[in-house]
Amino acid sequence: MEGTHELEICGARIRIEDGKAEVLAPPKVERCPMRSRVYGVERESEASVLETLRMNVEDWGMFTSERRLRTEERTVSFGASEIISDGLRDGLLDAAVTVCEGAGTFVCSDPQVLEAVGAHMTGVLSTSPIAAIQEGLREAGCSLLSDDAVIDQSAGLALAAELGHRRVAVTLMGKDAMSAQALKAQGDALGIECLLFAVHTTEVCGFTAEMLVHFCDVVYLCASARLWEKAGAKAKVQMGSGIPVLGMTRRGKALILNRAMSVEDPLLLVKSELPRADLGEQPQPLYKPDCASDLLGGG
Repeated sequence: MEGTHELEICGARIRIEDGKAEVLAPPKVERCPMRSRVYGVERESEASVLETLRMNVEDWGMFTSERRLRTEERTVSFGASEIISDGLRDGLLDAAVTVCEGAGTFVCSDPQVLEAVGAHMTGVLSTSPIAAIQEGLREAGCSLLSDDAVIDQSAGLALAAELGHRRVAVTLMGKDAMSAQALKAQGDALGIECLLFAVHTTEVCGFTAEMLVHFCDVVYLCASARLWEKAGAKAKVQMGSGIPVLGMTRRGKALILNRAMSVEDPLLLVKSELPRADLGEQPQPLYKPDCASDLLGGG
């Protein structure tokens, strides 16, 4: 591993420095059904998050100059990278503003690149430059904010507009939930459609959950107890059960259903109140940190 980075896996905070990874804070949940299916993790611990990080470094070259930056694989059925990649491929989106370790925020229109970067992406909190990753992304036609690996989704949205894109997906980590309204307003001011994807939301609570519910187009519930309680007030469609993805707007719903068209497994679509928690295993336990009261009632 190269450079200095901080990231989030299953609510755990990890620092990479001098080629070594150190857990700064333990996982927030004991079991994640998605990680169980993908990585075979039955119980989360400091050891489990470091092991899956090691697997991704080995298999995908993450945090190294050997980073894989193109794939046609689809790792999970309804992950953010899968939904956005299919939206790019099928013309529902012009570009995506997302984050890659070693590069920071970048603008991408290539579905294979978007999937390679995002398929196993952890929640990158901060990152330092890795020249080979930056060069690889630029060679693939992506646009980076700078050589400094800055993470700034607002600046990325402005760059996407400057490049002429008009339907732009923007990934937004739960910790940045309070910027959701500003990003939507920025899109309106720029005359473009900003489609917000809320990811890595385990620690979301209180009023920050409100921001995601009201301003995002697609929301991943992860292990946030507050989002599980509140997202159904606006959700239009749910895909998946362990880590449900909710379409909160018509455009979000359309992107999720577009992805469903490429899933080969049989799917069951029924009218229902959302979210449904009786269709499979959920993260255990749901995370309930102390936080400020929200506006929809219930404390």
